[in-house]
Amino acid sequence: MNKTALTSAIAAVIFAGSAAAQSTPAGQLSYNLSAEVGSVCGAYNSTGTEIDVDFGELSNTATTSTVEQGAGTASYACNSPNGFTRTFASTNGGYLFRSGTGGGNENQIAYEMQHGGSNGLSMDWTQLTASESSDLSGSAFLTGETGAVSFRVYGVRATNAGANGASHTTVFAGDYSDVVTITLTAK
Repeated sequence: MNKTALTSAIAAVIFAGSAAAQSTPAGQLSYNLSAEVGSVCGAYNSTGTEIDVDFGELSNTATTSTVEQGAGTASYACNSPNGFTRTFASTNGGYLFRSGTGGGNENQIAYEMQHGGSNGLSMDWTQLTASESSDLSGSAFLTGETGAVSFRVYGVRATNAGANGASHTTVFAGDYSDVVTITLTAK
């Protein structure tokens, strides 16, 4: 290789290297801006995270009747572009258990849950014998969607025709309870 060709090749490499290192024209300055937005996905109620629902005294409510209690509202906000899964779960499988027991025929009272709202929030009266899940999505959930929550329990008072019409309850006396949890999982 001759000296002129070698000098030209070196000059071309130096020129190319200096052009690659300099992405903005001389005399300019660039700022590469970036940010990250973390996932925010949850269920909310203005009165707190644990809502008490008291059905009151049930010993005078017939087994053919129900006692319905509104439990306020639940609001859902989630910024996942793929939406989220909402799950309702009952600790006792849709029954109020008598304190100190694991349930069973004389120690449990059936109840149901209902949820109102739009954009897929609605759920008709359902006994939560298993977890109830639904997939929800859309820009409406960026700012939050709200629906009313209600529970209803069945009465425990009956009459025994074989015992001269004796009035009785179908369960033992005591305090009965369960916990229903609403969980949101971003997708």
